[in-house]
Amino acid sequence: MPRPLLALLLLCAGCGELPKLLPEKVPASDPRVAELLAVVAASKHTAQGFTEIGTNAEVRLEIARRGGAYDRMLHIHGKTSRTIAFKQAGAGWRWTHEQEIFEGPRDYTTVDGTFKESLCLTYETERLAAVRTHRLNVSYSGDDAQLAWPRELALADALPVLAAWGHDVSRAPTNTATVTATITDSADKRNRITAVPDPFRIVLEVESPTGIGRARLTPTGGGWPERIVVRLRLAALETFNADNGTAKVHTHFQSYPPFEQSCALSITGERRIGTANPYWIFARRQRNENLFELTLPAALFKDAPAALDLRWIDYLR
Repeated sequence: MPRPLLALLLLCAGCGELPKLLPEKVPASDPRVAELLAVVAASKHTAQGFTEIGTNAEVRLEIARRGGAYDRMLHIHGKTSRTIAFKQAGAGWRWTHEQEIFEGPRDYTTVDGTFKESLCLTYETERLAAVRTHRLNVSYSGDDAQLAWPRELALADALPVLAAWGHDVSRAPTNTATVTATITDSADKRNRITAVPDPFRIVLEVESPTGIGRARLTPTGGGWPERIVVRLRLAALETFNADNGTAKVHTHFQSYPPFEQSCALSITGERRIGTANPYWIFARRQRNENLFELTLPAALFKDAPAALDLRWIDYLR
């Protein structure tokens, strides 16, 4: 037996309970697992965006060392991969961590190898990973620039992607908040802004034949929604402004290759910002459809403004 492993076993021999060197594969009907799954169900974890645990999933039980970050952990593999951690609470258990990884269809390559793109949902009541506690954390691994860091993703960003990847998100929570969108410019009566069906976020479709327009958004149904996406059907985008009365964000796309996007923020004075800034407008340009899809930054809504004013120009005249 290798000396390091022998030393580890001797060290653990004096403990009241010998920790598992590897998680043990067990049936879901195992009383130790059934007890923990009942705690998960009581936690209402699906309200955070996690999927139901499939009855045919492979389950492994990990018994952690005493005094660690967790006392028990379930490793569950099926359509998704999941870990759920527990701390002992008297004679029972307390749900403290859950992480679920959803694989996508595309491969991406790094210096460490080739992997499937993925979205990861993590929720913790006690710190275990490097995430914020008592809130859902969403992260993406892959080469899609619209999802990758430094963009801060919300569940509303992840759900349409997961649905497109073929994952069942029918049980995912929806936000009942919505907005009223009104065209406010009087120069051209042909401009239209309408909400298109989307179960997870607010998507506003803008038709602007002259390429110039203004609109105002006001919240209805209990505050601002988690995500608002504006789709502008224009051949170019010289200017797009979003103004909440305190902060104004301006974005612009070059009309020539490489069609780069820039963004500026004005609160006390205008300054250029980068993608790590919470006010950055993440946008996707689809040249073959003359379509710009812009995700409005949540920072514009965090102080519950009375309204948000939008303004767009396809190109300077």
